[in-house]
Amino acid sequence: MHYYTFGKPAKDSKSKTTNAVLILHGTSGSGRQFLTPQFAGVLFGPGQLLDVSRYFVVLPDNIGHGKSSKPSDSLRAHFPQYDYDDMVAAQHERTFGVNSNQTLAIPKLHLQLCG
Repeated sequence: MHYYTFGKPAKDSKSKTTNAVLILHGTSGSGRQFLTPQFAGVLFGPGQLLDVSRYFVVLPDNIGHGKSSKPSDSLRAHFPQYDYDDMVAAQHERTFGVNSNQTLAIPKLHLQLCG
């Protein structure tokens, strides 16, 4: 699963990230849609609501969207079947999981937004 990150994780005394913001795209979008001027231009700059000098912002591309794996990448009919439950489980594992070096291992989000 592909994702963009901006800013730096702030850690508490137990090395847990405390400033993570997860912004999820809708069913037909990608995390990249939040990089356009109408979003990024008013959210992520200095002094703005989600200033990346204060927050660790994560913009994921869920399965089948953006730069994440999808059937059109070449597997076509051989791409594993998946549904929304699988997408939610994959997103949860990528964000909160601790069993892999390919996870963000964020124990708790400061904020989650859905687009």
